[in-house]
Amino acid sequence: MYVSATDKSVFDTPFDIAAIPVVTKEQADAEDRTKKLTTVTPTVKAPKAGPTKSAQTGAEAVASASAAAQKYQQELLKIPEMQAYGSVLKSSPVVELTESETEYIVSVVKHIFKEHIVLQYEVKNTLPDTVLEEVSVIATPSEEEELEEDFIIPAARLVTDEPGTIYVSFKKINGEGAFAASSFTNVLKFTTKEIDPTTGEPEETGYDDEYQVEDLELTGSDYVIPAFAGNFNHIWEQVGASGDEQVETLQLSGVKSIAGKLTTSFCKIQ
Repeated sequence: MYVSATDKSVFDTPFDIAAIPVVTKEQADAEDRTKKLTTVTPTVKAPKAGPTKSAQTGAEAVASASAAAQKYQQELLKIPEMQAYGSVLKSSPVVELTESETEYIVSVVKHIFKEHIVLQYEVKNTLPDTVLEEVSVIATPSEEEELEEDFIIPAARLVTDEPGTIYVSFKKINGEGAFAASSFTNVLKFTTKEIDPTTGEPEETGYDDEYQVEDLELTGSDYVIPAFAGNFNHIWEQVGASGDEQVETLQLSGVKSIAGKLTTSFCKIQ
């Protein structure tokens, strides 16, 4: 699609093969097995009280995490201030910071880069006959010795019921090897102007206002990306004899058998 596109805007962003998820033969085989199992006619059972959500397989978790990062990759790299950040390692699910009935509805997505944390806020003004100008978010981390604010990109204008995006970027003070965990307080800052009913335009003068929303947590899980492991022995051998191996004997009380009850998963920390 990239090399055959007729729209020149497609070529604004250079094609990056590193952004394409790598699927190993083991992952592909696992997906095939999953499809075969799910297409078999199921045994009829009594209906359950409510809907259930099946757990993701290892390959599905990898694909889901990769798709989430790629969803934001291109739009983030179009922002000049972030072009030097490199690829997005992980993007979190959307975190709601307000209730849906509030005057200003705010949600956020956490983007993890090698040396930066970018918070992408989506803000919607629900007040009729008002417009918000120069809307920014003052995000203050509890661990200020680990994260330093790099820049804020405000939303220039928010009219009623039309969302806008605000970016707040932080630099890891201790470098890419650090996994900063922090709690952020979030305060909206903006100028409110009322709409003149006769002209339909905002009044020339407005007033500055603030609106505090829920805190946001940045935890260790925000750095963890699922990694599919089709062969445990192969992964274990790749670790090598590093001297970090430990052996312990544990007793499971009240358990007659663990057959069929244990699953193994692996995570790769970026």
